[in-house]
Parts: sequence; structure tokens; C-alpha cells
Amino acid sequence: MKGASARSDTDRFEVIQPRNRPVTHDEQQIRALRAEWQDAVQSRDLDRTMATYYPGKEYLGFDVMPPFSFEGWESFRQNWIIFFEMFDEAPVFEFKDMKIHCSGDVAFTTGFTRFTGSISGKKIDLWTRETIGLRKLDGQWLMIHDHVSVPIDLNTGIGVTDHHP
Repeated sequence: MKGASARSDTDRFEVIQPRNRPVTHDEQQIRALRAEWQDAVQSRDLDRTMATYYPGKEYLGFDVMPPFSFEGWESFRQNWIIFFEMFDEAPVFEFKDMKIHCSGDVAFTTGFTRFTGSISGKKIDLWTRETIGLRKLDGQWLMIHDHVSVPIDLNTGIGVTDHHP
């Protein structure tokens, strides 16, 4: 994928792979897609970021920032514009414990995502849980669903953002 860094896709993720099973071509493509997404977001490149998502109204996202849910590619694109403008410099993303499950033209990933940066001089260091649904369109994997969340402390009702997996 264009713009990917020199680091290999296997080095940038802590991927949990079932024992005695080789990585499939589809799993390699999904890792490459996530690496492209990571590079695009960390470069604040809106077009490259959006090229990793399934086009059209089928896209559905649940996020930790308002408005919390997005239906359609264009709605989510507008959210990325706001997200990029919030940060003083490009945010940094890290993936941990990513698991990839594929069958045919549908796949999903689960894992933890950490992002760091600063907004109006205030440092941000946030761990989230993330489940991503993917579909293969014309031989290319694209994200069609993204669900980002944080655990809730039931005693306080407050989201736990400093949880380290």
C-alpha cells in the first residue's frame, strides 16, 4: 500500500496468531490495510485515511467522541476532519493484541488501540477497545464497521481510559 512506512506489518502489530496455522494472504492484506490506516492517520492525510473505508452508505461506525455513531462514508469523513483539526500535531496510534478472523469476503479484527497526542496543549494518552468489520470489494479489504469503546467503571459511571492491556 502506498505510504506505508519501512517497518514491516508484522513488526507494527502485536498480532495473536493461532498456533500451527500459517498467516493467510487475506490476513496479510488486512494487516497491510491497518498499517496504511495507521500511517495515513498519523500523517493527518484525510484522503488516504478515507481510502481504507468502505465507500457509500453501508459504512457504520461507533466512536468514543461525539456524535458517537456515524452512518455512511461521508458522515465519517466529516468526523475525521474534526478529529485531525483538534490535535496540536498528528496523533500517534499503537495496536496491541490484534486478532484477525476472515472467511470469504468478510472479516473482523479485535484488539486494543492506544492513541497519544495533545489537544490545546493538554496531553492525551488513551487506550480503547476496537472491533473492526471488513469487506472485500473488488479484491481489496476495506473497513465497513468500526466500533471503538472504553470500559466503564460501574461504581462511578466514568469511562476508564488509562487501562493498559
